[in-house]
Amino acid sequence: MKTPLLSLCFLISSALCSVSAAQTKQDTIQITTEHYYPFSISDKDGVVYGASADKIHELFKRSKLTYQMNMLSWNRAFELARNNANTCVFSTSRTKERESSFHWIGPVMTGNWAMFGSPDKLNKVTNLKDIKQSTIGTEEGQVSLAYLSDKGFKIVTSTESITTFKNVALGRIDYATAADTHGKKIIAENNLKDKVVWLFNYSSSDYYLACNPKMQVGTIALLNKNLAKMKADGSFKRIENKY
Repeated sequence: MKTPLLSLCFLISSALCSVSAAQTKQDTIQITTEHYYPFSISDKDGVVYGASADKIHELFKRSKLTYQMNMLSWNRAFELARNNANTCVFSTSRTKERESSFHWIGPVMTGNWAMFGSPDKLNKVTNLKDIKQSTIGTEEGQVSLAYLSDKGFKIVTSTESITTFKNVALGRIDYATAADTHGKKIIAENNLKDKVVWLFNYSSSDYYLACNPKMQVGTIALLNKNLAKMKADGSFKRIENKY
């Protein structure tokens, strides 16, 4: 009788260890984002910071949750969070189409969507009605793609925002759309100011940390609770004001 009993105990112990290992692995929440100035930026060592990123760092620190934050292309970052348990993505616009695909923490930021084009159009092109027949470029997966497509605009996508802006500079497309601050930063960093300028803002959006729907409801509630505390004690605004 001793041998079967010992074997049974060993099997139970192994099973418990396996469960424990799985839970430990699952406890590390994966957070994905894109390069999106000034919301999420990375330094030379790959550390992600910025107006949104710093808030999320502080939020997870207060919530005592283990996490890893990685910067990817937007489309890749978004799809990983949509398809993988225990994964979140920011800065994510909360739309009707996306609502049921995620649990939502936030808003963590608010931003404006802008149109960019050649300098000769400055003060002449001031709203979407002025460019109805034009070709507009945007990055794959951006909320602007659905927004403008629904309004009948011809959209050309690229894997990176910089490609879209360079295409405007080269005359391959008429306009580029991006967040106003992010687009202005792309222009400055790539010496495009003689070729591409900000023209007008056409929409604004609240941005969230969007988490896979399989994430525990209690974790989502904890994050939203601590985010509300950050707003109440002023740390939320202090982080934002750094940028």
